[in-house]
Amino acid sequence: MRSRGCVVGKSVLTETGTRRTQEGLTLVETLIAVVIGIIILVGAFIVAGQVLSNNRLSNAETDIASIEGGVKQLYAGQGNYNGLTNQVAVNAGVFPVDMVGTGTPVDSWQGAVTLEPGTDVSANYGGDFAIQMANVSQSACIKLATYQYGSWVAFSINGTSLYSPGSPVAVGSSPTPLASGDCTPGSTNTLLWIVG
Repeated sequence: MRSRGCVVGKSVLTETGTRRTQEGLTLVETLIAVVIGIIILVGAFIVAGQVLSNNRLSNAETDIASIEGGVKQLYAGQGNYNGLTNQVAVNAGVFPVDMVGTGTPVDSWQGAVTLEPGTDVSANYGGDFAIQMANVSQSACIKLATYQYGSWVAFSINGTSLYSPGSPVAVGSSPTPLASGDCTPGSTNTLLWIVG
């Protein structure tokens, strides 16, 4: 016959009057376990956010290099990039597939990506072409400013040139403090690379 009992502390009093120890956790131990679990979950979310941010940045750098190489290959031997548009690049498969899922090229932050010949850029860079990304976060903006720093014909953030043919990279200069001043809070930054 099974005995029934009620819980008193960590022991059980049976109908026959004998005590036996109950296995399990007290309320305090359960609360401690829940708090530890919450701390672990919060830490996991923070780490996951950092990993996602780093992946987006890495994808953006890879996409820029892929676009640069694709456009140069598409226009090889033509002497200029006249007629370059997003649609021409999409039709030719220049954009990585993940950038044109909806038909309109977007970056890792879902901001518009635009390609155009250098003659269409306000500073008129002639035979070069431009890659523009919109809606870039402030932290990504600062980090992308250092991507192949000084190797582009020109680079600007929100219309402010970090360097250009008339204003080359200063010897010993660092793009990080410059970009930090030009990249605005939020995800509203527009970056423009002029590729030669």
